[in-house]
Amino acid sequence: MKGKIAIVTGAAGGIGRGVVEVLLREGCRVAMLDWNEAAGHAAMQELTVAGGEAFFVRADVSSKADIEKAVKQTASQLGDIDILVNNVGTHYYRQVDQIPSEELDRVFRTDLKGQFLLIQQVLPYMKRKQSGAIINIASVHAQVTLPGFSSYAAIKGGVAAMSRSLALELAPFGIRVNCVLPGLTRNIGMERYLRSIAPEERVRKEAELTRNIPIGRMAEPAEIGELVAFLASEKSSYMTGSSIVIDGGVSVRLHNDY
Repeated sequence: MKGKIAIVTGAAGGIGRGVVEVLLREGCRVAMLDWNEAAGHAAMQELTVAGGEAFFVRADVSSKADIEKAVKQTASQLGDIDILVNNVGTHYYRQVDQIPSEELDRVFRTDLKGQFLLIQQVLPYMKRKQSGAIINIASVHAQVTLPGFSSYAAIKGGVAAMSRSLALELAPFGIRVNCVLPGLTRNIGMERYLRSIAPEERVRKEAELTRNIPIGRMAEPAEIGELVAFLASEKSSYMTGSSIVIDGGVSVRLHNDY
């Protein structure tokens, strides 16, 4: 993928940073979008030490104006866009009767509407080239879920459904659309939570969180990045409309206490 131009959202940490790391290694030129300016610049500097071209753009993906500006800046600085990785996501763990309306709106704007808006903005560049790869990050919660995740599961299910429909709509333009459904991943939120508890409690809590994962651990961000890079490359040239689970086997396991 040497020289391919990619946009990655939520690039300052977690899965987004893992995706950028792998894309840079594969030779892509990457625009790193994130709302956190300090973390974004720091991540860009750290990831480009070993080589590779990346630049940071501060953008709130729930803002149409921010997205328009970021995509134009990317095209101006790097050229027509080949790859879009819609990674930004947020969620709240709450029972359904405790979810405030404004919180539901926030999850929708960030996790689903933001992906729509970015796709709309990159399409003119991809259509002009008659090629492109769009990878939308959803969650294993789009297929299997838990109590207390109703808003998150609904939105991530919407991301997967949107990806399937867009795959059909955009195939005539040579644009492929696929969806990645990660399971438990060592992302920013997870690291922040683990650091907030006592060291002796941390080991026990991590074992508790991963006890039902057949592989026995959570994913590292770069492992999700490897799958995203595959879907962005010509190695997956016959794949579109797919939703691919990467969860260490947790979603295929029946528990013997059901």
